[in-house]
Formats: sequence, structure tokens, C-alpha cells
Amino acid sequence: MDGNQNQIVTDKWSNPTSEALFKSGYESAPEYKEKQWEQCGGCSFFAKFNYDWGLCAFAKSPHYLETVLEHFTCPVTIQEGWGPHNFTEKKDFHCQCSGLPLEFESD
Repeated sequence: MDGNQNQIVTDKWSNPTSEALFKSGYESAPEYKEKQWEQCGGCSFFAKFNYDWGLCAFAKSPHYLETVLEHFTCPVTIQEGWGPHNFTEKKDFHCQCSGLPLEFESD
């Protein structure tokens, strides 16, 4: 959390180091680059503020308590989909709808 402003920020990065990492395309962080398609917006621990921004609520993440862009990622993201988030690592408790209304679910 080095550089985190430690205040509620809902419309931009709270940590300039994380912003630079994202803007570089994870150049210096291969562990991020390999998971770049597992975006924070789909993580079980992403607490959404608005369309683009949310709080990382995963204590195991290096970005814990940072405001991050939904398109950001980290090496420990727990993908739950783009629907409701349950803030747990236990897949049995994850939402199965992936954010789609029930009529779009497939068996």
C-alpha cells in the first residue's frame, strides 16, 4: 500500500504506484501481466463505487483498501463474475449468474 492516500477516493486511483503499473501494461510485473484478463471488476472482493471504480477489499491482495479501476488486476484476484460479489474465496458461495438476469442463464 505504499503511496496509498488512506482516504476515501471514488473517482480515481488512490495509489499512484498502482496507477503507473496499470498504465505501463504491467511491464515490470509478469505476475500481473499473466492475469490481466482477470479484472478487478469481476473479483469477489471488489466493492464497486460506480461504473469504473471500486475498493479492493481482499486482505491477501497487495492492493487491499486501495481504490482501483475495474479493469485493473492483481496476482490474487478471486474471479466471481460481473454480478453480485460475496466477498469470499469459497466458490460454493459465489454468484452463479455472472451478472445476467435469470432468463439468460444456461444450464
